Amino acid sequence: MVDTGDTDEQFLHDALAFAEFHDAHLSIVILSALPSADYALTIVPPYSFLQDYTEAVEAKQQRIAKLAGASNVEVRTISDQPAIIYGKAAVYARYADIVLFGPADNYDYPPIRRETIERILFASGRPVLVAPNGHKPRAIEHLAIGWNATRETTHALRNATTFAAPGAKVDVLVLDAQPSAKGHGSEPGADIAHHLARHGFMSSVVPIHATALSDAEALVKAACERGVAVLSLGAYGHSRLREMVLGGVTRDLLGGASIPLLFSH
Repeated sequence: MVDTGDTDEQFLHDALAFAEFHDAHLSIVILSALPSADYALTIVPPYSFLQDYTEAVEAKQQRIAKLAGASNVEVRTISDQPAIIYGKAAVYARYADIVLFGPADNYDYPPIRRETIERILFASGRPVLVAPNGHKPRAIEHLAIGWNATRETTHALRNATTFAAPGAKVDVLVLDAQPSAKGHGSEPGADIAHHLARHGFMSSVVPIHATALSDAEALVKAACERGVAVLSLGAYGHSRLREMVLGGVTRDLLGGASIPLLFSH
């Protein structure tokens, strides 16, 4: 998904390459946030503000068509107030296998991007892939899962292995994990590693200690050092309110990282 800005050309190239590599249909959704009518009428003559937004959408559609060329790409637009955009985007996402976003700095309206991602995660049942600029798609033969033995990370692992190559290597990253009868069991990571082995995946349990790094930084650093193709994460294992106030891995990483991040809820 993109907005009407013009800083996302690399992401558009990357999305087209991703679809071509996977021999997949690509639907590009343009998010065009409109101000409320009451606000618009205080600064411009009635309805004239709509022309600017219409022109921005048309310009973006032309840019996409030029980049896509003869590729089989569908372009949709959601032009509405932000709260409506979030709900419509989640509905569109239900009819996709995976939803792609670029890094936050590829968007003119990062808060709308973030809220859209969150609504998709909570309301669509589909995973979100946030890819860094210049990402070259490849077969997922080695991936990492940030495992904390929650429902959300279980979904993350299921989605990651769905897209992975048969027999892929899976690094189970356990961050400052403690034995627990309600979660990790007596040996953090061991049970899920055995589960993966039963399904034909090679797995390694990788204990991580955040030390001076944040939890998010520690997970990304470990994944990069392991050379994985993607880091899969369960999104919002804690409530969004808690993460907004206290911070959390999801809030820290939704903006993007140096490797592809696959979020599931």
